[in-house]
Amino acid sequence: MVKRVFQVAAAAVLAMLLVFVTTGASGEHPAEKVETTLGDQKARVNLPPTNRPKGVAIFFHGQGGNVNDKMEGPWLDALRRDGWVVASSMFHREAWGNPASTDDTNRLWDWATRQGGAPVKLYIGTSMGGSTSLDAMVYGKHHPECYYGVKVAVDMSTMGNVPGANGYIRKAYGGQPFPHDRNPINLANKLAKTGATFRFVASPYDPYVPYELNTEAMANRLKALGADVSVRPVQGPHDDPSHYSAYDLVKFANECAGTQSNDPSDQG
Repeated sequence: MVKRVFQVAAAAVLAMLLVFVTTGASGEHPAEKVETTLGDQKARVNLPPTNRPKGVAIFFHGQGGNVNDKMEGPWLDALRRDGWVVASSMFHREAWGNPASTDDTNRLWDWATRQGGAPVKLYIGTSMGGSTSLDAMVYGKHHPECYYGVKVAVDMSTMGNVPGANGYIRKAYGGQPFPHDRNPINLANKLAKTGATFRFVASPYDPYVPYELNTEAMANRLKALGADVSVRPVQGPHDDPSHYSAYDLVKFANECAGTQSNDPSDQG
């Protein structure tokens, strides 16, 4: 009898430990990932541990990336853990902002909004994803109120140091030179008119995407047109870890969208 009571008690303790391990110390459940195909492109959303998300953030990968790029890592997961839905797509891979990638963005916007139960409020573009996301802001059916760009490639004429980029760009536009009105650096006026708030993160020591001709040039043009723009300079080469501050991303997202961070250290 004593042995039986001990077994039951032990089983109860193990069950409680299992719940603790699978939910974490805060009671948070692991990320729920929902995957689909939109058009002919894979897409996914990572859902936050809340029934009332703050908004949807769409992430645009760089050259060589895909639908899963950075979606499993701590940088974007910090946003999800703070209450944001994070969505991504293949965006036709090395699309460099061509019309097909804009169509992908339109589909992802609608699907992620339904899946997340919240509006899209933020675009996050990295490297080539800068072209894809900024072109989508101008030519897409919708545009968000907030934009966060990391070492964004916004002038396709300056990509000579990026391995394979010029070939990919030409292929993305049917074997022809990219159109003037698809090069984001030429769209500053239209971007400013969206009323979005922009934040850029980049390094002056980037050997692939020249800082002065991309981040600095775009930020200066937007500022001259009256847009709300901030720049966070970092150090190191193109993909240096200093680019990926979870604190800065979450802080910007919440301040721009008018939501409150779930991290007590962010609250004054």
